[in-house]
Amino acid sequence: MAFQYSARLNHSNIRPLQSLLWINLVGGILIVGLFVIRTEITRNVIAASEIACLLVAFHCILLWFAQLGNTKVLLAKQLKAFIKGATVLFFSCLFYYFMAVCFGAPLFTHTSETFHFAMLLSCCTILPVLISVGANFSLWLKIFVENSPDDGCEQVAFILFVCSIIGAWLGAFPIPLDWDRPWQVWPISCEIGTLCGYLVGLIVSSGLTFRKTKKAYKVST
Repeated sequence: MAFQYSARLNHSNIRPLQSLLWINLVGGILIVGLFVIRTEITRNVIAASEIACLLVAFHCILLWFAQLGNTKVLLAKQLKAFIKGATVLFFSCLFYYFMAVCFGAPLFTHTSETFHFAMLLSCCTILPVLISVGANFSLWLKIFVENSPDDGCEQVAFILFVCSIIGAWLGAFPIPLDWDRPWQVWPISCEIGTLCGYLVGLIVSSGLTFRKTKKAYKVST
């Protein structure tokens, strides 16, 4: 399930990089569209969370399809990878739920809202990594511990992970303030921060990919 680009930039690398640019553009349009249509997130945070998860999942599915042209697809192998990935995603939801409670989320109330926030955060952080490298934890260590993701999907997943976490963290700051705004209710601002972080991650990763694409053009000409 891993998807890697050659470290040497040449003409054969241009098309995969261009595909990433278009996929990130689609993902950005979907996230921006969620804000433009002004989903009633303050009235139904659960429904808004589910819509956001679907949009992020759709972007990750596009990343997965981009890999099919670069890897030999074996149904049994893909099914096994899907089961392992779904298990990792489920436990990541539980982990984020536990961390949210540790950082001050209500323990006995708003449980559904907290779970949906954990689900959104898992989709924005863990799902792109699963799409890029699967449940291969040696590659996870290379990406996050050694901080050396390969160009392409690994780099996109790493940037999306970092930006989404930072966005969720920054989104928690307005909650205790006495502004009396409807979006300060848990976990609305954290979800908005997560999506904004994901959008920033798309922009940053697209900028880096665009720069590498230009460099590949120069090398190939």
